[in-house]
Amino acid sequence: MDYPHFLSPSPAAATGGETASQHARDSSRSETGSRLETADGAEETSDNSTRDEETRAKNDPAKNDPAKADAANFDALFSQWKASGDPQIRERLILSQRSMVIYLARRFMDRGELFEDVMQIGMVGLINALDGFDASRGIRFSTFAIPSISGEIRRYFRDKVWGIRVPRRMQELYILIQNRLDEMTQKLDRSPTYAEIALELGVEVEEIVETMEMGSALDPQSLDDQLHGEDGTSLADTLGGLDPDLQAYEEHASLQMALARLTEKERRVLEMAYFDGHSQTDIARKLGVSQMHISRLLRRALGELRHLLEEF
Repeated sequence: MDYPHFLSPSPAAATGGETASQHARDSSRSETGSRLETADGAEETSDNSTRDEETRAKNDPAKNDPAKADAANFDALFSQWKASGDPQIRERLILSQRSMVIYLARRFMDRGELFEDVMQIGMVGLINALDGFDASRGIRFSTFAIPSISGEIRRYFRDKVWGIRVPRRMQELYILIQNRLDEMTQKLDRSPTYAEIALELGVEVEEIVETMEMGSALDPQSLDDQLHGEDGTSLADTLGGLDPDLQAYEEHASLQMALARLTEKERRVLEMAYFDGHSQTDIARKLGVSQMHISRLLRRALGELRHLLEEF
């Protein structure tokens, strides 16, 4: 391009102008890059803060599970419920302790009952414990509730499940003992003795001992249970069988008592025929009677002997 002579740039000026323009462009790019980097850094910081907030929210029991938050603040929530009687707060208290019922119910899963049924019984025990809890005694709610929940589940099995047949009177006495046992334990702050239970129920100590020992009938040990420390050995493998000699001794004793009830003539004929091995003809010749008479005598003696053995 042609410039007027007074506007025509000198070679040095032209070069300097181009250099200044280049510096300006480089400076603009640098400033733009810095602004972009700053914006990216701010956006990354914002993303990190958002992720941190999400992590804290997930780890915060109050936001993740309200029941856990209520469990953590049980004492304050319990005091609030006692002061207001609000049924919604009571429901929150019950749900906050549901995990404790689950833990206790799983301990009874080897008795053949549905987990849901055991859970329902455990929740009844939890509700009873909540209604009867006194925070002024200075004990934790779990310490007070666990015996109540476990006792309710055990009563359920005692009432519904019996491994072997037990007299009804003993069943009823056993249930009565267990009901009073929880009350007396809380009252005495220890397990009551058999004598104290007998005095409380107005029965003999021997009846209490017999009934408590009968409690093992609720869950008898299976013969198929494996013995600890024994490879593949069950309880049934350790049991003895019938002793043939012992059974023969019992039969021999019964036979001797039955023979003693026969007449002397009947007993003699039987001994000659079955112990000494004589035929009816030989017996008849030795006794001086007919063989027909010996046959009738043997038939009558055997019938009487059979009748006597059935009585024994």
